[in-house]
Amino acid sequence: MPKSAVSSYFAGKYMPRQDGVYLLAKALDVDPGWLAGLNSKATPSYDKSTGLLTIPFLSQKLSAGPGEDFLSDDCLEVRTIDVLACMLRGVEDRSTLVCAEAKGDSMVGAHIYSGDYVVFSRSMVSGEGIYVISFGGDVLVKRIAFDPAGQTVTIISANPDYPPRTVDSAVVRLLGKVVGWIHAEPA
Repeated sequence: MPKSAVSSYFAGKYMPRQDGVYLLAKALDVDPGWLAGLNSKATPSYDKSTGLLTIPFLSQKLSAGPGEDFLSDDCLEVRTIDVLACMLRGVEDRSTLVCAEAKGDSMVGAHIYSGDYVVFSRSMVSGEGIYVISFGGDVLVKRIAFDPAGQTVTIISANPDYPPRTVDSAVVRLLGKVVGWIHAEPA
């Protein structure tokens, strides 16, 4: 990667594409998710009087389809969304909750539709279930199944149009377990 490209990234003139993120993360020995802003320092807050939990909402889209670049031009912008805390009663550590928008149709069988808001916990990364993952330069929301030996994982779409993919577990990074989603009918 040319020094001029790196200088432009750090100056904020341009954002690296997925391959650039991986090269920079490898060179800097940092997590690509952190570099992409997925490990935001913003933390949820709870208002007891209203029962609302305010969760950081990332502008990075979670692909529920063929995939989206790991880093889009505006993914570093963080806003928040209010969620009724009782909807996330099974989450022990609410400080690790993050929300992002799903994009695509590969999870419709799990009732996660394009435009839905997916809430995931960055600290929950064990057991099978629906996860936000980084795979092949894309950020995806998919069901994950682990083999007993821990050598492979199967990435499963909840849409029969997309076949499952079994891959080496070393190439998949679990960014957090999905603990809920917010669905609204399109206008």
